Amino acid sequence: MSDKILCCCVDISKYNKYDAINLAILTRPRRASESNNQTSQPFDASISTSSLPSSSSPPAPSFIPPVPAITIPTITSTSMTSTTSMTMITTTTTSSSPTFSVQSSSENPYINSTTNQVPVTPRRLTTLSKFTSYGCGHQNSSSSSNNTTSTKTTVTSVSADSYNEHTASSNSSITKSNSTSSKNTINPQVASQGKIKKFFTKSKKNDPQLTKAAQLLEQNQFHESIIYLTRVLDKSNSYSARCDRAYAYRQLEKWVPALQDLNIAIQRFPQKSRAYALRGELYHFIKKYDFAMIDLSKSLKLQQTAFAFRTRADVNCSLLKYPEAINDLNSALDLEPYNPYTLTCRSKVYCKLNKFAEALLDLDNVLIYDPQNASTTLANRGEVYRLIGRIDMTFADLNSALEREENNMLALERRGLLFKHICRYVEALRDFDEILKLNPKSVCGHENRGEIYQSLGNLNEALYNFDEALKLDKDNLSILKHRSEIHRLLGNYQAAINDLDHALSLSPNDPFLLRGRGEVYRLVQCFEKSLDDFNKSLKLEPCNAFALTSRGEVFRMLRQGQNAIVDLDQAISISPDNLLARESRGALNRTFRRYEEALRDLDYALQLKPNSIFALANRGAVYYMLDRYCESQMDLDKALQLCHNYSFALENRGALFNTLGIYEQALLDLNKLLSLEPENTWALCYRGEAFYALERHDEALIDINKVLDIQPTWCYPLSLRGAIYRSLGYYVKALEDLSRSLINAKDKAYNIKYENKALLNRGSTYRIIGKFNEALHDLNKALMRNPKNIFGLCERSCVYYSMELYDHALVDLDAVLNIDPNNAFAQSQRTKLEYIRNGNESDTSSRTSSGQYYNYYSLRRVDEI
Repeated sequence: MSDKILCCCVDISKYNKYDAINLAILTRPRRASESNNQTSQPFDASISTSSLPSSSSPPAPSFIPPVPAITIPTITSTSMTSTTSMTMITTTTTSSSPTFSVQSSSENPYINSTTNQVPVTPRRLTTLSKFTSYGCGHQNSSSSSNNTTSTKTTVTSVSADSYNEHTASSNSSITKSNSTSSKNTINPQVASQGKIKKFFTKSKKNDPQLTKAAQLLEQNQFHESIIYLTRVLDKSNSYSARCDRAYAYRQLEKWVPALQDLNIAIQRFPQKSRAYALRGELYHFIKKYDFAMIDLSKSLKLQQTAFAFRTRADVNCSLLKYPEAINDLNSALDLEPYNPYTLTCRSKVYCKLNKFAEALLDLDNVLIYDPQNASTTLANRGEVYRLIGRIDMTFADLNSALEREENNMLALERRGLLFKHICRYVEALRDFDEILKLNPKSVCGHENRGEIYQSLGNLNEALYNFDEALKLDKDNLSILKHRSEIHRLLGNYQAAINDLDHALSLSPNDPFLLRGRGEVYRLVQCFEKSLDDFNKSLKLEPCNAFALTSRGEVFRMLRQGQNAIVDLDQAISISPDNLLARESRGALNRTFRRYEEALRDLDYALQLKPNSIFALANRGAVYYMLDRYCESQMDLDKALQLCHNYSFALENRGALFNTLGIYEQALLDLNKLLSLEPENTWALCYRGEAFYALERHDEALIDINKVLDIQPTWCYPLSLRGAIYRSLGYYVKALEDLSRSLINAKDKAYNIKYENKALLNRGSTYRIIGKFNEALHDLNKALMRNPKNIFGLCERSCVYYSMELYDHALVDLDAVLNIDPNNAFAQSQRTKLEYIRNGNESDTSSRTSSGQYYNYYSLRRVDEI
């Protein structure tokens, strides 16, 4: 029986989600020293993995779901991954797949293939004679997308110096490669043959306890093997037994006892290399890279082995020392020139160095020396082709891999990801559905299906898949991010916050998570919490346009206009096509009454998104403030066609209809708005004004009183209630409200219309109660601001008439008739004044008649809003 070593080719820890390098896994024939179910760990430990169930038969090649670059592996009681490089550690965590991005030719060299067809026999292996030869092999553990059990590294005490091609016999021999090309066949069951130095050695005593422990290790039964190894160590000081027990502890992620055993082994046998190498590997797992380098260098000084070179290359990759990693891998290949695992590892490092031609050459050589696992190697090579932009060759390799092995999950995953990247969602779903048929507990399959359904707008299906993925891997940051986004889009804000809180407990300084939670807090109007999250995010990424935009919007809602405009200006300078920033700055400029600047931003926003409800409603409001009523109504109508219950558009259109005198239509909009927002003070004021215009004074007073209970000093409702009291003949109350309105008008420039309305109504009230000088003062002030106000001109002509200043009264009436030639009141009053001047009518009767007429007129609403 044969076994297969599975290894990952490329590290992704320094790439972002869209440029992640995560080459696939590799299989190779097992050595004679390996058990039938021994497997090797993926090279790229930054790709968290899960395992196949232990079995007596060799596991099929399986894929390793790649993790987005934002995932930072940590050491916990249940899982452990290395961040960037070649390791022998396995993990129980699963992972998610990145969105692929084809790098441009300017970033990566364009590699031409000799043929568009996938070569069955690729080009020959490059010469490796320039490297120093050392000797000894390497065993690692496999990983797959199966999330049910943990894959374990099998490091037995059986010697392994080199290996031949894969054989069907479970008693296959290994060939030792050295500078003299001598060959020694070693039977793994007869440990006493020869006096060859071995890296993994079995006790020369035929101890049944040790033999049983070795069998249990081969079957990945680590708890049971520790029991037998402990019995051996109770009776002897076996170096190999102690190293094996340390290995078993490590597989169970019991790092302290593993380190204790290795320390004892090194203390008692300081001249043996195996414990140094294993301890160096263990230090690498727990990210103590300096200690790892010391131990691995010591091991190599005692005995140069491919295992130690590969592990040191792994540490160098973690330290981003890729040239040094290449040197170590070259040394390992001098010892084992045809080792597919090492070749694949080197191709991974070449990709990190953007040496894609060399990476392709290594993978071509793997196809020569490991043809039985060609499907996995083709998947690896397809990934390199993707990185250099050769999508056609990527598909050719992936399709060829699946033709050779239709259930190759790695090739299915890679092809599904590529289909997803180029938006061929149907084909992508087909591949991920096939993955889930083969392994229903594939986190990668569920996550990618969720992302595809999210892209298609099927949020419920996306949520189901993310839920299933998180049942299998509850601490997966990428999936938590996606599910929180789905909850946010569905309006499940508390669920979104729960996911983001959990994710931030795992990665407290993740700016993406902080931005996401800040955005949800903004939507639920928890502005202080939102501001806190955005501040933390911007400390980590000061130039993030999204965070700047959202914080600017929070400042706008908190009425901190200057802070808002600074953030929004910076966001737009970074991203000129930032829709949210354009909309927010347009709305902010509207509140600043910078109407031209507001129109520029809102026009730009509507070019980016013609159906933006927010931009349409705000532009309609700007047009209303500029008295461009037709354009205002067009924008507001369109906004309400897109969203019938959009509050801001209903409010502004209600105000517009009031201005246009369409009071019944105004009441329809305002009633609908108040059914949605009963405490909307602007809507209550506008509806009160409509009731007043329709002479429904009691209903008007109810609305206005509600507003003044909430904001007792607001000039607009005070002015309006004063006008209502005047119309009802409550002149004392009218004068009180109108005077308070004029005193409390804080922003004179913005509230000039409301102030004029108060002046006109107070002037009319003063006229009615006979205080003509006070009336004349208020009316003169109002008419100085708006000389063509018909109500003001008519009221002042009444005052002049009462004061017997007939010439002045005639001037005002002539002004009214110039504005409105058909004004019945001005025509009638002018005729009477002509009679008076000609002595044809008594002053008293004229003044009485005029007074009655003006009293009637004074009951009408002020026609200016």
